[in-house]
Amino acid sequence: MGWGCRLRKQRDPGYSLIELLVILLIIGILLSILLVGFSYVQEKQNEKKAHLELSALEVGITSYFREFGDFPNCPEEVCTPGECLFLSMIGFHNAMGGLEVPPNRATLPAGLLGFDTAVFDEAEIPDFSRNDGNSLKIWISNILSKDPSFLDPWGNEYQYEYPRKDNAGGYKIFSLGPDGETTGKFAEDDIFPL
Repeated sequence: MGWGCRLRKQRDPGYSLIELLVILLIIGILLSILLVGFSYVQEKQNEKKAHLELSALEVGITSYFREFGDFPNCPEEVCTPGECLFLSMIGFHNAMGGLEVPPNRATLPAGLLGFDTAVFDEAEIPDFSRNDGNSLKIWISNILSKDPSFLDPWGNEYQYEYPRKDNAGGYKIFSLGPDGETTGKFAEDDIFPL
């Protein structure tokens, strides 16, 4: 071995720490871009779903109006507006705002619009002719104790007003949107039928 021959240190075939950190940084950036894009798409889908469900509710309310000559209401305020709308659409509310026993024909199926069908199963409706209708009344009171209402894609109750708070004619139905509130600056994301 002469002077011209030097020992060369062979480089380890693995990656250095800096190379690994750069790769992790690139993966993190790509994942964050993907998640932001996914949440945007999900939000747009929820908005479209809310518009479709509001349209379905409008059709149900219009059918109810054609059949009974008035919009669903609860003049004695025994139930919430959401319960009134739900009971009217499935046939248990009459045009006077009272309980309809036996029920009328439903204008919307109960399973539509995010309602938990485990709470309301049409197959479990008791026969009105049995027990002077008391078993049906008990069944309805059990349903009401679970606050039945139609829910928007964000899990909030669709807002129904009749008579309207602003004293305009007709009814008003809308979703509170993703934030679940409708006062002040929160009203910007409320969703109304098209």
